[in-house]
Amino acid sequence: MNALLALTLSLTCSNTQPQPNVLFIAIDDLNDWVGCLGGHPQAHTPNIDRLARRGTLFTNAHCQAPICGPSRASMLSGRYPHTTGVYVQPKGPLDNDQKFFSGQMLPRYFARHGYLTMGVGKIHHGFTQTRSFEVNGPKGRSGPKPPNEFRFHYHLPDNPWSGTQTDWGAFPDVDSKMPDYETAGWAEEQLQKQHDRPFFLAVGFHRPHVPFYVPEKWFDRLPLNSVQLPPVRTDDLDDVPQIGRDLHAVPKYPGLSFLTENDNEQFKRCTQAYLACTTFVDHQVGRVLDALDASDYANNTIIVLVSDHGYHLGEKDRVSKHGLWEESTRVPLIISLPGGTTTRTSNKPVGLIDVYPTLLELAGLPAKAENAGRSLLPLLNKSDTSWRHSILTTYARGNHSLRSEDYRYIRYENGAEELYDHRSDPQEWKNIAANPAHANVLKKFRNELPQGDAPYHARQSPKPINAWFQKHLNRNGVR
Repeated sequence: MNALLALTLSLTCSNTQPQPNVLFIAIDDLNDWVGCLGGHPQAHTPNIDRLARRGTLFTNAHCQAPICGPSRASMLSGRYPHTTGVYVQPKGPLDNDQKFFSGQMLPRYFARHGYLTMGVGKIHHGFTQTRSFEVNGPKGRSGPKPPNEFRFHYHLPDNPWSGTQTDWGAFPDVDSKMPDYETAGWAEEQLQKQHDRPFFLAVGFHRPHVPFYVPEKWFDRLPLNSVQLPPVRTDDLDDVPQIGRDLHAVPKYPGLSFLTENDNEQFKRCTQAYLACTTFVDHQVGRVLDALDASDYANNTIIVLVSDHGYHLGEKDRVSKHGLWEESTRVPLIISLPGGTTTRTSNKPVGLIDVYPTLLELAGLPAKAENAGRSLLPLLNKSDTSWRHSILTTYARGNHSLRSEDYRYIRYENGAEELYDHRSDPQEWKNIAANPAHANVLKKFRNELPQGDAPYHARQSPKPINAWFQKHLNRNGVR
């Protein structure tokens, strides 16, 4: 144990509980539309914001796969998709994969070292969650649904790859009918109990995952006529390589042509609904934080809050994830140490891959050599310390994105590239990869790409999301 860690634990752990507890909060599909990240001027997330004020906010944090299953498999196993082969949604449980997953998941590692592990809501996707935790609450679901969709069709007759849950509207009538409400309540109950071991409590919320349904009261705080739309360009894909347009084209999700009809009517409603969902889930986060603060564990618990990936709301002509651009890869990541009162912000490129080794070091548990990420403890101590140049995100085998402090670089399986300078182009509107002035920037990124890509995992879904994916999966031997 290094000197900094020993000092941290000695100052924060009680005499009766020498190891810190862990409260791990995972939110589904939450992008940077959070007050402390400034992704949308009307984001109202007071509870996530107050957590950021008592810890370290990583403003340049990114997922390792921009889709639920692969992202969570990577974060909870500590392995990159290009080494496990989990690039898209698993078609069945990954439980029996001894090499990468069985026994390797983060909660099970804590359990093997004496922790009581408890899980509720959505933590895993593609792994039997009850196998990860000793005590399990309701896993929940994406939420109750009305008899008929409000805005967007689930199935399009002329599109064989359709079948989205994308929809938005006020439903149901009260919070208590939302699974996330039940999730927060179960977590509150666990924090009120006496535990004879340090605990790892994982709390997974579904919203703002589609469908964007929450009760009317969460819509009421932001009247439709006052909604500010995110900045978008109709020509945003013109300088994107054809493979980039094909890979990211997900026809089962709405695009700008649908959103902007009738003077942006559905664009406003979609934006309002996503913001309403983020405020709703922020309130549930607040319930859990309040319960922790009122408990005996308030001064002895590490808090981590993450999202599994971001989300596009009109940018790049889409309302979806499934992308290697900023809106899909960037995630909230906050770490608050026990008794923490110092507010720090770090813009270093970090990833969800770093959560596993960070928690092991903070809890004083043995490091795992298999973990591909880096402990964030140096950044928790000094936010501007020397760090890696870029962090990796992968979507479909052979397609990678690297994000540094100043640039985003994308390289596709056929060698096509994109490059964006975030200092002058934070919206990623101008692809400058063909500009010879950036040759050295490109060279550095190319040297940081994975040296090999594992074949698709045997349990990868054979269901394509578009025509390009069908051909891609066939080429890679996935049926």
